[in-house]
Amino acid sequence: MATPESPWKAARDSPSRQLLWELSRLAVTQQEDLYERLDREAQEREAAHKSILALSQARHEQVRKDAEIERDRLDRLEKQALRDRERQEAEARQEEERQRKQAEQERLERRRAAERAEAAVRAERAATEERNAETARKQAEKDRHNAEAERAKKAAQEAVVRRKAEEARKAKQASNSPIVRPTPESQPTIPTAKPSRESTSRQTILVRQEAEHQRYLEIHKNLKDLRQHMDRQVKQDPNLKAKMGDMRRMVRKSVGQVIEGKKKGANKAPQDNIVATLLEAVKSFPQPTVSLGNFIARPIPNIQGPALLIYLLNHFAKAVVSQFITEAAVAPKVADPLGTLAMLVFSKKEFLINGISLIDVLIAKYHIRCPPLFGIYGDEKSVQGRTRLGWGREEAGGPWVSDQVHQSRLTGLGAGYAALSLRNFERSANTNPYPPYHYWQAVAAILNVPAGEVTDTHMYLLRALLMNSETRFLEFFGDAAKKLLRVAVTEYPRRAAKGSVAAVVLSTLGDTMKREKKLYL
Repeated sequence: MATPESPWKAARDSPSRQLLWELSRLAVTQQEDLYERLDREAQEREAAHKSILALSQARHEQVRKDAEIERDRLDRLEKQALRDRERQEAEARQEEERQRKQAEQERLERRRAAERAEAAVRAERAATEERNAETARKQAEKDRHNAEAERAKKAAQEAVVRRKAEEARKAKQASNSPIVRPTPESQPTIPTAKPSRESTSRQTILVRQEAEHQRYLEIHKNLKDLRQHMDRQVKQDPNLKAKMGDMRRMVRKSVGQVIEGKKKGANKAPQDNIVATLLEAVKSFPQPTVSLGNFIARPIPNIQGPALLIYLLNHFAKAVVSQFITEAAVAPKVADPLGTLAMLVFSKKEFLINGISLIDVLIAKYHIRCPPLFGIYGDEKSVQGRTRLGWGREEAGGPWVSDQVHQSRLTGLGAGYAALSLRNFERSANTNPYPPYHYWQAVAAILNVPAGEVTDTHMYLLRALLMNSETRFLEFFGDAAKKLLRVAVTEYPRRAAKGSVAAVVLSTLGDTMKREKKLYL
């Protein structure tokens, strides 16, 4: 801005006025310079602020872009991970399906192999059983002939004695001479070789036990044939087909519902269901019939019985024995209500055929599952011996069950057999189909096993038979039972192999009887 000329600049007459004007102009100029400087500084600060704002905005924009880039990267990673997971799951499903098919194929192959092995075992067993039965028959025939010859010999000797005595009597009457006594040669010969007589008697018992065992195995085979026969019958009779399966399931289900109950009537419902089902079978399906002699151990006349009743009783017996193995093995006292139910069914008059009980159907199951109860023994370390002892397998033709499982099975079966055979029928209108002397015979059969043949199986089984049953045993057999108990828990364990845990367990039963039952042997 141009500075105005002072009106007094040309005035020569007043230097002071000129000085005053210049001073005033100087003040104005300084003020204008100040404002100008302030304006300039304000503009500079504004420019700086705008520059900072622009920089901040640029940085914010960069951060936003970086965030978007990161988000896009994470989205891509997540989608890739999802695709990888889906691919892995698909591969896992494919692998699982492949393994399932492979396992199914292997299972089928094992089953076929097991079936082939079982067929071979059955064939071998049938051949062995046939040979054993033939041997037993021949031995029994030989023993019978020997016994008849011995009786004839004794009868002849007695006749000689009587004849000579009669001659002496007549001679005395005729000549009044002394009586002529029989010479030692004319008296009956009494063998003096006691061990030989005991050996012969023992051999006779073994032959009888083996023959009886083979007969029950035959009954078990006949029961299998009966199942196949009934399967064919249902195809011809729609009414039978509609009912037989339901009846079988009701029987098996009801047996599984039996519990250990101190309360009276705790098992009334399953008992009533079983009895009602069997009564329906008797009344509604008297036909078809089968020969009763195929299912009874002793010889009987040719009697026909309703096939459906025998079929259902077979399933009932199988379910009872299975419950003994599974339930009574864990809690032996459960065996008692099962034994009560079984003996009720097999003694009930409505289920007798011509007064004959079908209890042999149940006992045949025991001859398969627990032969040592009937005097059968064998080597636990051999296949044939384990088969003779009834040692179970994990599956048909498969590996043997473990020692622990075998011991558990023996516990249940022993407790179950005691529950079956030690029943008191004094207050019942029915006849006991399996009297207590069978229990005595089972204990004696185990105690009479030759010393070299005694195994842990016998020890565990004997303990299961005696445990919780000693009171009833004493009620039936008195002092004789007490003597047998003493032999069983004190002397018999000494016949076991050295270091046998089973023998130790059996020997402790005497202390348990003292402590819990106040029974001193």
